[in-house]
Amino acid sequence: MPTLPPRSFKGPQLKTARRAADVKQIELAKGLGLTSHAPVARWENERSFPPAEKLVAIAGLLDVDVDVLFPRDGPCDLTDLRCDAGYTQSAAAERIEGLSRFTLGAAEGGERRLGHGWIAPLAALFGVSPDDLIAAQDRAFGDLAPPAEHTRPTTAERLRGLVEAAFPDTSPSPEAIAAAVNAKAGAGIVGPAQVAALLDGTPASAVFEGGAQAVAVAAMANFFGVSELALYEDATTRHRVLTDLQYLAAHHNITLAARGGEGGVSAAMLAVLNDLIAEHAPSDPGSP
Repeated sequence: MPTLPPRSFKGPQLKTARRAADVKQIELAKGLGLTSHAPVARWENERSFPPAEKLVAIAGLLDVDVDVLFPRDGPCDLTDLRCDAGYTQSAAAERIEGLSRFTLGAAEGGERRLGHGWIAPLAALFGVSPDDLIAAQDRAFGDLAPPAEHTRPTTAERLRGLVEAAFPDTSPSPEAIAAAVNAKAGAGIVGPAQVAALLDGTPASAVFEGGAQAVAVAAMANFFGVSELALYEDATTRHRVLTDLQYLAAHHNITLAARGGEGGVSAAMLAVLNDLIAEHAPSDPGSP
């Protein structure tokens, strides 16, 4: 018997939303890093269910509010916060130095509470406040007190959380963050001023011009090991950019997502993006 995800899932509703968005099964599959349409077909027929940490990504690819497509049956618990952030237990534990998936799993299962030292790092990783995370943990242990209001984190909040998780012992400058992202991408994609603007809450669409936004977001997502969806606030923008990236991947006959299901773009996709940057690089040598 397949395991139900924390959110309510109905295969026919997914099929209806996919068709309404004019997205083929294979297109949805590739957007999730899969190589075959078969898993999507099984989900729509309810022979299996998608991993809970993929539901937000599925809704984003179909340009539908996740709370409409996959409504939650009750307030968030700790598992819900992790899945909405797009992490498996193992992936979340790996992002927090010293935290094991067994410790996280015990907290999610209502067996043993997290130590106080794990609260702030996990809250930052999941893009919520420490109070939200504590309340979610309480519900995992059967405490049904009214939940704190939970809103979707902004791009700036997610980015700050990812920076804290990636640099747990320091507070890196925008220069250091840009240098790290560019070093992993192998090209000068983002500049310190752009990183600073994103951290201050400026929308990515106002920081980067045209197609540079997709390239920059892909590079940052690759560095932090998350899906590009995590760094877009607007569903329409997410869908358009991901469609463009999927077209590039199909045109070059490469895989968009990195293997392993832990997020990020593939090395082949980064190489294509780097070639595009080199081809359309600004004439000003000081530009990123």
